[in-house]
Amino acid sequence: MTRLLMHSKRLIIGLVALSVLAMIVTVVSIYVAPKPDLYRYTSYSRALLDKNGELLRISLASDDQYRLFQSIDDISPSLIQATLLYEDQHFYEHVGVDFSAILRAFWSTYIVKQRRVGASTIAMQVARLRWKIPSSTISGKFLQIYRAIQLNHHYSKKEILEAYFNLASYGQNVEGIGAASLIYFNKTPDRLTWLESLTLSVVPQNPNKRAPGIKGSWQYIRDARERLFDRWLDTYPSTYPGTYPGASPDASSEDISDKKSLLDLPMAISTLKDLPFKAPHFSEFTLAELPISQTGTITTSLDLRLQKRIETQIQNYITRRSREGITNAAALLVNYQTNKIEAMVGSADFFSQPIDGQVNGALAKRSPGSALKPFVYALAMDEGLIHPMTMLRDSPRRYGGFSPENFDKKFLGPVFAKTALTESRNVPAVDLQAQLSQSSFYRFLEAGGVKDLKAPNFYGLALALGGGEVSMLELASLYSGLARGGEFKPLATVQTESQQSRYLISPEASFLTLDILRQNPAPGRIDTDTKNPQQNDIAWKTGTSWAFRDAWAVGVSGPYVLAVWVGNFSGEGNPVFVGRTAAGPLLHTIFSTVFPNQGWRLEDQFNLNALNLTQVDVCASTGDLSGKHCPRSVKSWFIPGVSPIKVSTVHRQVAINKDTGLRSCGGTNKNTALKVYEFWPSDFLHIFQQAGISLKTPPVYEANCELGVTSSSGQIPVIISPLSSIEYAIRSGEDNTIEFQASVDSDVTTLFWFVNNQYVGQVPSQSSLSWAAKSGVHNITVVDDLGRSQRKNIRVIRVR
Repeated sequence: MTRLLMHSKRLIIGLVALSVLAMIVTVVSIYVAPKPDLYRYTSYSRALLDKNGELLRISLASDDQYRLFQSIDDISPSLIQATLLYEDQHFYEHVGVDFSAILRAFWSTYIVKQRRVGASTIAMQVARLRWKIPSSTISGKFLQIYRAIQLNHHYSKKEILEAYFNLASYGQNVEGIGAASLIYFNKTPDRLTWLESLTLSVVPQNPNKRAPGIKGSWQYIRDARERLFDRWLDTYPSTYPGTYPGASPDASSEDISDKKSLLDLPMAISTLKDLPFKAPHFSEFTLAELPISQTGTITTSLDLRLQKRIETQIQNYITRRSREGITNAAALLVNYQTNKIEAMVGSADFFSQPIDGQVNGALAKRSPGSALKPFVYALAMDEGLIHPMTMLRDSPRRYGGFSPENFDKKFLGPVFAKTALTESRNVPAVDLQAQLSQSSFYRFLEAGGVKDLKAPNFYGLALALGGGEVSMLELASLYSGLARGGEFKPLATVQTESQQSRYLISPEASFLTLDILRQNPAPGRIDTDTKNPQQNDIAWKTGTSWAFRDAWAVGVSGPYVLAVWVGNFSGEGNPVFVGRTAAGPLLHTIFSTVFPNQGWRLEDQFNLNALNLTQVDVCASTGDLSGKHCPRSVKSWFIPGVSPIKVSTVHRQVAINKDTGLRSCGGTNKNTALKVYEFWPSDFLHIFQQAGISLKTPPVYEANCELGVTSSSGQIPVIISPLSSIEYAIRSGEDNTIEFQASVDSDVTTLFWFVNNQYVGQVPSQSSLSWAAKSGVHNITVVDDLGRSQRKNIRVIRVR
């Protein structure tokens, strides 16, 4: 009896003390204490997901915790219900502190001194976690109570519950349900099943024993989960109600009365040791690109299924060709319709030290070789310089001190634009770059997103041949713009605000360029006319850098742009590193895996009816409009109002004196016969002669022909060097000569050159003249021996 009175006295004193304390705390919390911060006081992790929600990588917060902010609206209702049932059944009824629970705990712990009974509410736990309050002491409990009431006053129940789910420990250095759900079940909290929710809801009460991955933790989890299940059935007999205060009204009901057997089944739970490290180059690139303020769960554009396929193809390719010295490769896959990166393989093996595998080949600046040539042709089409069948000159040229050569060290003479591009001839590409005026190739690359270019004069006309350096990311972005009809904008890896785009090439020139590139035969294949009808179009181009350091292949097929690189990060060259034979096969192999054959055609991407394009008949041997003497015509694309148009003049009918066999200058009469000859320009004719090709060239004029007659017939000379569109530079102590060269009719034998109306020399029609350049603006004139002439102005500057 005495002991009971003593216990009662202690109880009364305790109740009075608690009541007074509660009143003081409430007053202070409401009227004095400011609103505390629950979120910005700490740092958060970043979790990268692929486009389908699979975890790629989760980073540590600045305090080495895995912590992801998670909105209460994106947490499974079953997890919220289970947590409230397990941690704080009267959460929505008290003021942040459950005084009846405190009384029970006080009685059990300090009065009768039996087992400890928990009395912490959700708000009290938030207070303990937020301010790191030691809860094992009475003073700590008092502080928890004060902070809990303070939180309850300043925040809604929903906000306090949200804070709990972001602060609760789920074992080791996993903090918050956002990180726990991804780490343990590889899914976001809104996708947790009912059983997964029960499992995670019991961990925070004893994370040191129940954290998945800790030795013996599974038994503790199972016991606690079973007790929670029994409590659930007692509280909500046979039915999970699916609703709670603050929950969405459309939460569904679920009968769980027969699910106890599920508790005994094995459950697949990952641990910290199982944290994924997928698409490492992509993940590191994305994390580096994100704003510092952007944390939490981030859905990226990566398609992990495609990423794994490409990784496998690269590894298999390296294995097959390692004996040739091919030990490293990189690839980038872009969906040009969304402008998003869907796969990025920066090296053949991220963990390989011999190949410097952690270097991201998609970001490294390298020489692209000829991979940029298609854009020179597209710009030339827009400027009205060429159409696909325009005849270009593949013959020796000199631009100041620069004399471009072809990869095979040979010249083809006359070559169609489409052939020059698919066969990657260097000389025609340089000549076209030199002629660009409305938008130089250098300015195009800058506008197209190529960064860190040196001054234009540093590259000169070598830019189209890989004289500058670009990254795979930049190269893929350029091709993506071409595939979108000339619309260029930066690539992205996450959902961002709409990037500003720029139209740098017309849709017509974009289509025509890709139409040429799809005629480029696959590696090892010559016949492109007998294609499998189910085979996809692949518009592709290769590049080989100087000294065989880099082999490139870039292609467009279906919704994708694929860029492939083969080489060494050390920069060491290898004769095997040729774009067509080293990178081309890998490109086509990956395309067949990523986008299986289904008969996709380039026209599927372009609405040809909406484009300003038409097909015209051109002479099959010259590419110009068919004249009446052209032996055969073919169809060719043409941009009305833009593409250059003229009737072919190579095949001409002339009068021949029957007696002498010479060309008559008196017109036609009974002593003459009309015959058709080929009047190829002199530089083309020279190549034909070197190749041993016999042409039906016209005979010379009769000796009595006057100059006025010969000068009014045939084609005037065309000055092909120097060019008015480029600026020539001279330096002290260097060879500052400029080559004068003209293309003339095949009946010309001698050329006479003048500078500012002053005679400077004469040369045979197929030769060039070297002129010692002087600074200033000069008028250059060439006259052939038949009296025909052309003139142009050039600018020469002196530099240090």
